[in-house]
Amino acid sequence: MENYQSEFEKLLQEESANIHYYHKGEKIKGKIVKIQGDTAFVDIGQKTEVAIDAKEIEGLKEGDEIEAVYLGRKNKEGYDLISRKPIIYQENIEKIENAFKNREKVKAKLIKKANKGFLVSLKDIKAYLPYSESGLKKGEEFPPAEFDVYVIRFEKKGRYPNIVVSRKDILKEEEERRKEEIFSLLEEGKVVNGKVVKILDNGAVLSLENTVFGFLPQGLYSWDRSRKIKDELSVGDEVEVVVKNLDRENKKIVFSKRDLEPDVWKEFEKDVGDVVDAVVKEINEYGIVVKVDSLEGFIYKMETDHIKPLEYKKRFKIGQKVTAKIIELDRDKRRMKLSIKATTPHPVDKFLEENPEGSVVEGKIKEIKTKMAVIDLGRDIEGILHLEDATWNPKIRNISNVLKGKPIKQFKVLGREGNRIKLGLKQFRENPWETFLSTYKEGDTVKGRVIKLIDRGAFVELVDEVEGFIPVNQISKEKIEIPSDKLSLGQEITAKIIKIKGKDIILSIKALEKEKEKNELKDVLEKVKPKGDSLGTLGEILKEKLKELEK
Repeated sequence: MENYQSEFEKLLQEESANIHYYHKGEKIKGKIVKIQGDTAFVDIGQKTEVAIDAKEIEGLKEGDEIEAVYLGRKNKEGYDLISRKPIIYQENIEKIENAFKNREKVKAKLIKKANKGFLVSLKDIKAYLPYSESGLKKGEEFPPAEFDVYVIRFEKKGRYPNIVVSRKDILKEEEERRKEEIFSLLEEGKVVNGKVVKILDNGAVLSLENTVFGFLPQGLYSWDRSRKIKDELSVGDEVEVVVKNLDRENKKIVFSKRDLEPDVWKEFEKDVGDVVDAVVKEINEYGIVVKVDSLEGFIYKMETDHIKPLEYKKRFKIGQKVTAKIIELDRDKRRMKLSIKATTPHPVDKFLEENPEGSVVEGKIKEIKTKMAVIDLGRDIEGILHLEDATWNPKIRNISNVLKGKPIKQFKVLGREGNRIKLGLKQFRENPWETFLSTYKEGDTVKGRVIKLIDRGAFVELVDEVEGFIPVNQISKEKIEIPSDKLSLGQEITAKIIKIKGKDIILSIKALEKEKEKNELKDVLEKVKPKGDSLGTLGEILKEKLKELEK
């Protein structure tokens, strides 16, 4: 019996020498031998099994080897407890630190909102996501439940490291990658669906999958220019468009909706010279924009009327129907010019057909200027009467002297001058200057009426439209300072023509007075002349006087 006892104690001592006693926090390696409910049993050798929470070995099975940490306590069944959490925690810390050093992505889970940011979990390790690094767009309050981040700060302080992460750059990279992907699928002429994200005065900004943005210009919206993007589209609308222009280098896209419509310019059946019906769409400083079928055309203001084109703003209004002739049509450049005045004969041409040159027409004086007058001939036709066609008198410098105060109603048609009828008044009679100058010569006596007084003399009307001039020193034998000392307006006078040069007729009253006095002296001399050669004292005196008059 004693030998058995001695042998047993010896055996226990030998076995106990081979037994390893674990301390709290020490790492243990073992094999999973059984998973039962919430607990898994691990053989750590020495015929000893320990327990571990089954959640910590998710993904593992019986027979797999694990490494864990001895917790230094037992469960209610008396099994020593181990845990993989400290090891996994340390492994995860190292992974996060490596991700920080190598700028690698890490998966993050949202825990809750924190001060100026969010608390997230990186492999069950807490980190901070500032709001400025969250990449949230307008209207977004939280990031997704799970997302990728970059570690932008990693500081080991005490037991728990200080970790700050960013989602912003991840989103940028994803956006760039998606952009590249979308751009690689795009090509000019491809039809795509775009979403309206912004409407401008000159078009709309569209997005493809909220990633790639392009522009739809107003001019490429429709062949019908009356259709406006701002009237037909709203932010958020989906619109089918074609890629018109693709700049891969600068990531710019121009869309066209118009190219999906039939080309109305090529289907338009009219051509240059055709007369069409049009509707006024717009009136601007340059003319009128009209709609012809589905096309837009332009009527330059000078093409709106033969006579008064500049009054087009008064004559036309939006929505008014007009008839016009196509004068230019460029289907490639989508440009059409029209003319309203080309659809009717020019009123001046028609007037001259009815009233050819030499005809007598009636009119009303509308405006008088210095050298010309405008005559209203009716039916929006104006005549123009120039000074040289109003009078034969070259001395008249202002046409008002011919027209004012006179009931003139008839005029002679002389032809066309621009958009007016050239008229004449003097053509009703022969040239009075030619008649006068063929009748009178220097030395002849004429009668006239004083029509104007100036310091150097007086103008005298000899016959209608023929004037003569009396210098102040030819008005009287007496010395006078100004013509009004002897003459007055309207006074009838008789004078002698002393010079004719062209149409300058110089008159003299003094010459006529001297001639009269000379003739009277001759008569007296004849009466007082004595017989014989001697004249006597009186005769000598009269003879000397006569010599003076003849000088």
